[in-house]
Amino acid sequence: MLNFAATHLQFSGSGGLLCRRAFAGCLGTLMGYLSPAWGQTSTDAAIADAAPVTVPVIFVQATLGKQQSAAHVCWEVLIPERQLLIRQENAKPWLLKNVAALTGSVMGGVTAGLVLKRHAKAAVFKRWGVPVIVGGAGAGFLLGPGGVVGAVLGGGLAEILGKQKRPITLGGVIGGAMAGKAVWDMVFPPAVPPAPGTEPDDDIPVEVFLRDEVCGKKIDIAYTQSMYRVSYRFNDEEFTTDLPYDPGDALLIGATGDIKGPARIRLD
Repeated sequence: MLNFAATHLQFSGSGGLLCRRAFAGCLGTLMGYLSPAWGQTSTDAAIADAAPVTVPVIFVQATLGKQQSAAHVCWEVLIPERQLLIRQENAKPWLLKNVAALTGSVMGGVTAGLVLKRHAKAAVFKRWGVPVIVGGAGAGFLLGPGGVVGAVLGGGLAEILGKQKRPITLGGVIGGAMAGKAVWDMVFPPAVPPAPGTEPDDDIPVEVFLRDEVCGKKIDIAYTQSMYRVSYRFNDEEFTTDLPYDPGDALLIGATGDIKGPARIRLD
């Protein structure tokens, strides 16, 4: 019994020693595997805690964003009265604009034909009737109704006073036409007044301005400062990036290369 107990204790002692050695070896192996990770973690923490460095900025280029929109709008403007009258006159139909001239054309053609028929032989009227009527119509278109009436009155009066002498009658026709047109324009002035003179001695009329509404397509363009293209040098290398602010002359760069911000406080 004493020998068995001694043997058992000896075995137990050697077994405990082996077990302690095995545990120490396992713990050493585990520490060997874990020590690189612990070392890496401590290194990353040291890098993260490192103070940012100041690096110079090579150039800064501002980029602008453009926003364009179009809309149909109306607005009020001041325009000269003559310009407004010209636009209103041009907007009228051709027949309405030239009703007086067309009336004078008809009157001139009929009058020229009647005068020729009265004072010329039938053969002459047959030969020259159409050209005379066309010429009278053209003259009536230029002179208007007032000019035609003036030509008839002037020619008739000159024929009576000049005892039917053709030069005197012709002079009466021309003078009466000019006087009749002047009176017509005075009573019925043109819709658009004549343009002011350009000579130094010409009178300068009083300019009248009227309100007018103008409609059209209005394009609005808005420019916004969007980004800054920044180039800087870090660790002897050149980098370019876009930032939402102007960094100035230098940047703060972390140990991992990330941008912390401008290296100084901007006053603008």
